Amino acid sequence: MKERTKTEMKTKSLLSVLLVVILLLLCFTPTALAAPEQPLLQISSVAFNPATVSPGKEFKMVVTLTNHGDYDAHNVTLDVLSQSGATDLGVFSMVGSGSHFYREEIPSAESATIEIPMVTSPNAEAKNYNLNLQINCETSGGSVYNFTETVGIVINESDSMSIIAPDRFVLTENDKGVTPVEFEIANFGSNPVRGVQVSMSADGVDFTKDYQYYGTFEKDDNDDFSADVTTPETGEFPGKITVKYMDSFNNERMIEKAITIVSEEATSQSTESGEENFFQKFLRVVFGIGA
Repeated sequence: MKERTKTEMKTKSLLSVLLVVILLLLCFTPTALAAPEQPLLQISSVAFNPATVSPGKEFKMVVTLTNHGDYDAHNVTLDVLSQSGATDLGVFSMVGSGSHFYREEIPSAESATIEIPMVTSPNAEAKNYNLNLQINCETSGGSVYNFTETVGIVINESDSMSIIAPDRFVLTENDKGVTPVEFEIANFGSNPVRGVQVSMSADGVDFTKDYQYYGTFEKDDNDDFSADVTTPETGEFPGKITVKYMDSFNNERMIEKAITIVSEEATSQSTESGEENFFQKFLRVVFGIGA
């Protein structure tokens, strides 16, 4: 009798252990999720044209909707509702067609794209924003389904640095006997920028200095670039000014300005210093030496 009782107890223990093991296996064994028996619209990708969204600029947000359900989606609508945390679109505005978009059908397991033209406020702060979207659709039987989505839009800085220079530089010898070109660079953006550097080039022209590193420019900072120019020929020489820097998002930025250097007579770089040239001129004018 005792052996029977012991056997029954062992059997019950084994059954209990086996049941626990089965339950654990059921919990941790992945199961294939069947597609829902309805349309299921989700945003599968978001792209922007142009790729960089900047303050005060128009852009297109290209949203791809994919139907992951078993049923086709009919009368698909997408509405741009509001900026997250606001009751309206905040720093965004719609362009042209408004905030309501329509697609007749998105079959099961297929996708469709919707282009949403927008514009940002010129005063928009450079950061990430979220927009709330509402997606609606119907089945062929008239059942209505609603889906909400949120998409992120990063507004990058506009070009903070500016090149303040004429389009044409007419070479004119100064009182030191050299022909300089000068222009200004400035940070008119809303944030500091780092690693500011300037280069200048033109075919057929030699510069005493064609590159300068400036470093950090705070908001409203400005500085000058100056170099002496020589050319053995007369004429017009196309060139460019290039400014490179890092914005507050650590993006490398580059702006360029096309220029023309005009030489009305051949110029050469004097080997004497500016003080010597001025002294020689003084002797020539006052005493007639070297005239």
